[in-house]
Formats: sequence, structure tokens, C-alpha cells
Amino acid sequence: MTPAHDATDLEIARRHGLPFVTVLDEDGRVNANGGPYAGLDRFEARTAILRDLEAAGDLVGATPHELILGRCQRSNDVIEPMLRTQWFIRTAPLAEKALAATRSRRTIILPARFEAVWEHWLTNIRDWNVSRQLWWGHRIPAWYCPDGHVTVTDDPAGPTGCAVCGRPAAELEQDPDIFDTWYSSGLWPFSTLGWPEETPDLRRFYPSTVMETAYDIIFFWVARMMMLGLELMGEVPFRYVYLSGLVRDPYGQKMSKTKGNVVDPLETIDEFGADALRFALVHGTAPGADSRLGRAKLENARNFANKLWNAARFVLGARPDSIPADAPRTAPDPAHLGPAERWLRSRLAATIVAADRAIADFAFGELTRLLYEAIWGEYCDWALELAKVRLADPRTSLAEREATWWTLVEGLDTYLRLLHPLMPFVTEAIWGAIPHQADDPELLIVADWPTAGERDAAAEAEVGSVLELVRAIRNARTEAGIEPGQRLPLSLAVPDSLSATVSALRGAIERLARVGPVEVVEDPAALAPARAAGGLTVLAGPLEAVVGQPVADERVLALERERLERDLAEAEARLAAARARLANPAFLERAPAAIVEGARARETELAAEVDRIRGRLAELERGG
Repeated sequence: MTPAHDATDLEIARRHGLPFVTVLDEDGRVNANGGPYAGLDRFEARTAILRDLEAAGDLVGATPHELILGRCQRSNDVIEPMLRTQWFIRTAPLAEKALAATRSRRTIILPARFEAVWEHWLTNIRDWNVSRQLWWGHRIPAWYCPDGHVTVTDDPAGPTGCAVCGRPAAELEQDPDIFDTWYSSGLWPFSTLGWPEETPDLRRFYPSTVMETAYDIIFFWVARMMMLGLELMGEVPFRYVYLSGLVRDPYGQKMSKTKGNVVDPLETIDEFGADALRFALVHGTAPGADSRLGRAKLENARNFANKLWNAARFVLGARPDSIPADAPRTAPDPAHLGPAERWLRSRLAATIVAADRAIADFAFGELTRLLYEAIWGEYCDWALELAKVRLADPRTSLAEREATWWTLVEGLDTYLRLLHPLMPFVTEAIWGAIPHQADDPELLIVADWPTAGERDAAAEAEVGSVLELVRAIRNARTEAGIEPGQRLPLSLAVPDSLSATVSALRGAIERLARVGPVEVVEDPAALAPARAAGGLTVLAGPLEAVVGQPVADERVLALERERLERDLAEAEARLAAARARLANPAFLERAPAAIVEGARARETELAAEVDRIRGRLAELERGG
């Protein structure tokens, strides 16, 4: 048993009243308690002891086995435990207060599953060793006199003399140890606010609302802050503890300087930007769940910032000439709003409500998801594209143009405010360039959080159907292999309930779906002739349409001919390879019958494909 050099042996020795004998000095050599081995290095002593046991006939045997040894990360030296005089904090009374705070819900741990970890740590806590033998840190405020007395004081200047015998301060020596890092960190919630002085910051910001950190230091840091905050301030340091996951590398490994798989934040910021790094760290995360950070995620976040920047450039560049460049922001006139503008304003209200809910639920990953989809998917991909058509339409009145533009500004302003906590730099830069209301501050960081307006369910449903129609037409074209630039005729059946909306957005349908002319009918039965002519049927909610064959102009025919010629060359090459295989006697003799039969069937299919392509090319040559 080595109670002075092994934690398990120490516990056993305490239970059985065994003496704690230290046999090593601080240089790793055997001390006087080692008898004949005194003065030897620990490794030399082990060899000598083994040799002496064998010489005395007391060595039964030696079997190699693996042993996990603690090693210094910097020097790789084997660490030898030993008893030292240290300073401890009795933690049981402190832990009871911390447990009472979470059990009474004065402090709430999120996600809730970590409450079990919290209970386990604090109900099985041991006294806290706060002595550390390091160069830098908060020095332990204990002084020793030559007579062995100890004086502890909170006076920054130190004691005036020994508290026991009165020896002068000049004869006292301060303990060389420093406080444990987690002890100093545990003071952070109030020491950073001027404690122990009663400062205005301390009165205002203690206790704070939310403490965010990774789950792996719930005991090392969060528990320390709770215990010291309750003891020294008489109140919990925070109302919520939000535990995030660990940020891992793209392969799921924990980042480590030793492994060399860390992501240098400064290099990342230089390449992708600070906003992209912030957004990538939050996007797709869940409370308490680890996440992976790699180049693809950073590039996606950077692209998102670029998308927002380009959207802002378009909005600022699309300002109608009738609106002065320095005009204060005004709400769009509802009387001149089209269905697309009413749809956007309603979707803004929905996004604000969803963002508020996500923040209240600490669902920050969900917040990034819904803002990403709202800004990129709804605002950039749809709202701006719909606005381009209306702003470019010569039939649009000046009042309608202004209403459309102010709606875009309203949407951009709202999204910048919602996104600012996640991407503060790009949003601040853009917000400084767009029109503001008269009572807005100069900086976005102190601007009001947006409030949700009324939802317009009818506008969302009606415009949603039109957008679904555009998506369906695009998908049908892609699946049919139709060139993206080809304009196709469209027959569209529209119920009365959607007639006004479709009429207002007809130009957008033509532009976004690359269709035209558009024939609008009321009865879906009227689509039969277009369907019989080989058109593609698409369904979008209450809307039904048939996408006709490409208009046979010379440009379209040339593109079609080029595509068919490429397809023919590929099909002929595959057919030649298939026929060469069947012409090989070795293949016909050695291959299983099923394989040979399959090869013959494949040759027949390829020959038919070549014939079909040649037939279509012949039709094009005849002008079909």
C-alpha cells in the first residue's frame, strides 16, 4: 500500500488507520524513508528492488501488461502523485445551497437532462483543493512565520504581523501557491462588476439572466460560480444555465492543439469573416448536442452573408426616382400594395413570431434555420424577384412602385434587426445605408427589436399557390430535360378565388417560370387539348396547368439539335461497345447464359434509343 502516492490507496489507508508514508522527494528520487534505496531515481529504484527480490528468491514472476499512466502534456514526464500541504474549501455547505437553488427553480439548467449530471456532481462533491503550484494566478493570501503560525488576511497589502505571535510582517513569508483557475473563474459573475465594492454595474447586472457554456464544464465552472455567488453575494449568479455542445472537427473529433485539428478563429475570420464564423457556430445546433465545424459550413455562412449584401444592393439601387435618397423611411401605403407585397408583410410577421419563440425557448439553432430560410428563400428568391417584375412593368403606377419599394425596405430592415445578434457586422453596415424612421438610433445594436404585425392569411395562401405553381413548372421542365432558357406556352386553369392574384402576378409567372404566352381558363376541362398535344401537367394547390411543347423558333431548334446530337453521340458509343462485346467469342462462350441474354437485351434497347434520337433529328431537319 502506498497511501501517500495513490488516490485509491489513500482512501483505503484512511479507512484502516494506516500511516501515510512519503517515499519520493520533489525531484522524483527516493527519500530517507526508502532505506537502502534512498537517493536513487524512482526508475532506478524500481529496477534495483526487482533485482533484489529476485536475488532473495522472493520474486514469483514478472508479466508484461499495459498500464495507463498520467503524463505531463508539455514534457511527457510520468506524473507521480504525492501528499502535499494544500489549501482546501469545505464544499458540502456550498453545494447544498447550489442544489437548493436549482431544485427551487431559482436557476434553471437547459437542456433539462443535465440536471441529473448537476445533482450527481454536487451530491457526491468532495472538499475542493484550491492550491496550485503554478507561476501565474491569484496568490493564496496566507503568510507563515518562522514559528509555524499561519496568518490569513483579505487585506491586499498583506498582514501587519503574525496573527498568533505578533512577529512583524517583514519576517513572514507568503505561501508560494496560487488559487485554482476555477476558483478565480468562479468569482467572474461579480468580480468583473467591481466586487467587493458596491458598484452601479454590480447592482444592475448581478444576478445576470443567462449563462452559456459547454456542458463539459458544468461542474468545473458553473458549479463554482453558483457556490461562490451564493456564498459571497447571497444570490444565484444567473437565472438560466444554457449548456451548448462541443464544437468538433468535420470528422466528429474533439478539437485539440495536440492533434492539430483546431480551427484558428483569426485565420477563419480573415478568410470567411467574423459573421460567417458566428453564424456557422450556431447554425444547425441543438442545446447540449455536439456540432461539427468544417469548411463547407463556413462557406455556406459566408454565402449567406453575401446573399444578404447583394439583396441590400438591389433594394438600394431599385429606389424610384420619386423618392429622395435621404427620405426617412415610411410605411408603404396599403391602398397601393399588390398581393406579393401583402404576402411579404405577412411572412415578416410570421418570422418575427417564430424568432421570438425560438429565442424564448433557447432554440438558437432553430433561430438561424428560420432566418436563413426566410431571408434567402422567401425574401431573396421570391419577394425580390416578384418586386423586380412589378417595378419594371410600365403599367405599374408611381404610387404602386413606391409602395413596392418601401415594402422591400421594411422587409430588409426587419430581417437586419432579427439577424443582428447572429451576424452583427454585416447587418450593422447594411442598416447604416438603408432609410431609417425619424426616431431610429444611429446604430442597429441599440435599435428596437421588431414587433409582429397582423398576418394576412389570404395573401399567404393565394401567393403561396402561385409560388408553388412556379416551382412545379420548373420541376416539370427539369425532369423533361427542357433547356432552362426555352420559353414554353402555358395553359392555366384558375378558380375564381385566385383570379385576381393570378392576374396581378401573371408577369411574374411568365418571367420566373419561363413560360408564355399564358392562356388562362376557368374550367380544368379546357386543358384537355394542350394535354393531348403532349403537354406536361402540373398541379399547385387549386391551380392546374399544362406546360406546352417548346416554341419552335430557330434559337430553340438550334439548342434542341445540339442537345440531341450530343445524346446521339453518347448513345452510339454505348451501342458500339455493346455490339463489340457480343461480337467477342470468348464472352459468348464463357459468360453465364443470363449475362449474355442481358447483354443482348441491352443492345436492343440502345439500338432503339439511337433510332428515336435519329428520328427526332430528322424531324428537326424537316422543320418539325
